Amino acid sequence: MKNIITTTLAILFIFVSISQGFAERGITRIADLNHKKGKIGTYRALIIGIQNYNDPKISDLETPLNDARAMADILSNNYGFQVDTLLDQSATKKAIYNYLRKLTNTAKPEDSILIYYAGHGDIDRTFNDGWWIPVDATGGDPFTYLDNGQVQRAMASIKAKHVLLISDSCYSGTLFGQARAMPTVIDDKYYLNLYNEKSRWGITSGNKTPVSDSGSQNHSVFAYQLIKKLKQNTKPYLSTQEIYTHIAPVIANNSEQQPLCRPIKGTGDMGGEFIFISTKAAPALQKVPSPSASDTLKAEQEKLAEQRLELERQLQELELKKLEQGKLKLALEQEKLAQERKRIDEESEKNRNNKSFQIASINPADSNTKIIARDNQYIQYKTGVVFDTRTDLEWFQGPDEELDWQQAGNWAKRLDIDGGGWRIPTMNELFSLFKKGSGTKNMTGLLNPKSWWVWCKNQYYFSNNPDVYNFYTGSNPLNRKYGGSKAKYNSVFAVRKRNPESKPKIDPHDR
Repeated sequence: MKNIITTTLAILFIFVSISQGFAERGITRIADLNHKKGKIGTYRALIIGIQNYNDPKISDLETPLNDARAMADILSNNYGFQVDTLLDQSATKKAIYNYLRKLTNTAKPEDSILIYYAGHGDIDRTFNDGWWIPVDATGGDPFTYLDNGQVQRAMASIKAKHVLLISDSCYSGTLFGQARAMPTVIDDKYYLNLYNEKSRWGITSGNKTPVSDSGSQNHSVFAYQLIKKLKQNTKPYLSTQEIYTHIAPVIANNSEQQPLCRPIKGTGDMGGEFIFISTKAAPALQKVPSPSASDTLKAEQEKLAEQRLELERQLQELELKKLEQGKLKLALEQEKLAQERKRIDEESEKNRNNKSFQIASINPADSNTKIIARDNQYIQYKTGVVFDTRTDLEWFQGPDEELDWQQAGNWAKRLDIDGGGWRIPTMNELFSLFKKGSGTKNMTGLLNPKSWWVWCKNQYYFSNNPDVYNFYTGSNPLNRKYGGSKAKYNSVFAVRKRNPESKPKIDPHDR
């Protein structure tokens, strides 16, 4: 009994393996490529036609409704399609998107899906992509359009064996990848090979240029030739490229547009092609001869070459993605750098507005021990402090910036050289520095301000009133020129007494 069960299971396993082998090879007899045999999946079509737009800013078209209805009729009656339509007011962005999702969720692995669109289109010049414009779109607002990227993602996600997109709209040529050449001999084997391999193709009425909305018999130039070819076909099978090679020259010769027919990029095309199976023409019951060893080897070589091309394509896409990621990273770094530069500029402006100046804090002992220069009665220390041995005053030259009276006073108060205690000098204190012909500004060369005019206090009127001293003329307090507290052309000195108990040795009349 145990041997019988083992033998039965072995036979069942062999039967299943053989069945799976046939399933993997797909259709092997041309006679099975027929809607009535039950060996092929369902042929389904979504027909979209938009002629009358809701937004007055979007011009109405003349032919999409006739084109869509004629396509629905010919596919249903002559090629065995189950057809659904979205025409005019039913072709909203939401409705189109939802139907694409429906196809993604309901299509079976052996089905063949055709999507036809006739209506306005536009190009996305920012991302080099395109849009379909649904009936409820707002003119000039791309967020209300249907991005071609969504159509491509739907085609990639639909589980059907074949998906064919036919787009009769402006700028629809942004969808395509690389083309493949047709063979020199078209026979039953040609159709079987194309049907058995997965395909994602598209036919478009033009490249990235506007297409004509008028043609013959109330159809567009493109739709007229396409419908005519499908109607006049007497062959049992018709491939996508066969249709294209027939209609493309006629359209190009009678209009300014050039149709395209290629696989849709990034959707998983594996070398097959959409085959139209006629319900009118009787299929040719031609026997496909068994392949010889040389034919098998040739087929394997061709398949290997296709796989190599597919691998190269995937590598190119990977490199392109890396390049795009690099560009994105660079853009982010540039943005980060720009933000940092903006922050620094704002911080600098804030410092200027707050009248704050960064002053170094130096050990007071350094000024008394490290002398770097002498000029008669003046001694300069490493800290920059200049000591007048005659007046017992210590001087420190301010920044060569355009400071008004308030900014100059704030700078002197915040000065932290040798322990602080600095202030704006009086007129007489500045007068003690004046010596005609000395240095660059008629004072000791150890001090070299940018301007001839130096801020000081007006000690004759109010002790805190602003005034300036002119080192060019050596003007005394009674012969001064005042430019106002907001003037910014004056230099600034800070002063303090080294010995607060000493009396000044200043005589305004000795020079």
